[in-house]
Amino acid sequence: MNRGFSLLEVLVALLVIMLLFTAGAKISILSTRSGSYARDHTLAAVLGHAGLVWLTGLDHGSPELRAGWHRDPANPIEYDGRGGYYRFWQIDESPMGKQVVLFVVWNEGVRKASDFGSLVSLKESGCPQVSFSEIIPSP
Repeated sequence: MNRGFSLLEVLVALLVIMLLFTAGAKISILSTRSGSYARDHTLAAVLGHAGLVWLTGLDHGSPELRAGWHRDPANPIEYDGRGGYYRFWQIDESPMGKQVVLFVVWNEGVRKASDFGSLVSLKESGCPQVSFSEIIPSP
């Protein structure tokens, strides 16, 4: 009469349990990373929208609306207790008014955002970013 489990049965059961816990841990880590990225992306979208609202409310002759590359003087922007957000915009003249392309960039892992001096350096950085485009009509 066999009244227990063999060593092999116990080892197989432990292996199955270990695989289940490992899979659960991986799912938990991926979920945490996704949540963090979603939060960063949402905060960047809020900062971008606020920046566009601010720019569209400025006088057409304002220095912030001159053609060229602009950096937000508040960089790096702290929002909701999280720092490391940077806001930039490119202004180009168009027949309908001023074409504004606003970028919000943030730190992620080893990719660190900084006060980029041009659109080219921002694109080459590989930092996560969101962009917004708007035309501010001529008065």
